[in-house]
Amino acid sequence: MPRDKAIRKSFEIADDGLQGIIGYFFYVNACKKGAIQSEISKRLPENAIPVTLEWVRYYDREKLLQAMESCFDFYHARVCLISTISVFESVLKNFIIRLNATGHISNNRTRTLKYYKQKLEWAFEIVSGSVYGTRPMRARIPELCLQVDHARRIRNLWMHNNGLINEKYGSDGISIDGKSPIIVDAYNDYQKSKRKIPIGLYPESFIKLCLSHVELLHQLHYNIQKKNFEQKRAYSYRAAKKRIEWHRLLTGI
Repeated sequence: MPRDKAIRKSFEIADDGLQGIIGYFFYVNACKKGAIQSEISKRLPENAIPVTLEWVRYYDREKLLQAMESCFDFYHARVCLISTISVFESVLKNFIIRLNATGHISNNRTRTLKYYKQKLEWAFEIVSGSVYGTRPMRARIPELCLQVDHARRIRNLWMHNNGLINEKYGSDGISIDGKSPIIVDAYNDYQKSKRKIPIGLYPESFIKLCLSHVELLHQLHYNIQKKNFEQKRAYSYRAAKKRIEWHRLLTGI
């Protein structure tokens, strides 16, 4: 039986989107390392930047440069991870809608998958026991799930708590195969002091989190097609003769 075309299309759009983010991440990092501060300064607005369609705010270019220099890696990783999670959350929603439309998920079950955490728990159930990929890939599945859930909790701090660690960060994790959720060391400091401690994310951490999303997406696509549409042949870039077409990944064309 052939793969479900709607599921495959959603998967490919998300796969391209995630790989586009990876390419963008490495490109911007390279540009930053090769940039000359004085040239950046010349290209920034001189005295004010727009903040609404009507308002501007006055600022000091050099202070923006100094701040960006000190936290570029952290902030760039943050923006890219938010984009990564948006793509992944969207594809989970599309998978659920399609499976509901084809009778593989009931209306009642669909209603229980309203929030992103619930969608992730559903996705983790699907890939549990997967036979897709090499032995190391299969062994990595619990770690992939833990990384993807950790990204969710980091994103929630940025979106709802100004990027500062709180109690919910430590209590809201999803346990996988008896393994505890990932918790950063700074959480222990927060619990002791209750000080305002920002969640840190550096380039190598972002890369690991993003690659975990891509690999989990491939696991999820294979297992949905196999369990619901009886497709036994794994998706393969080589078999599909699919090279990285950067212009298409970045623009959709």
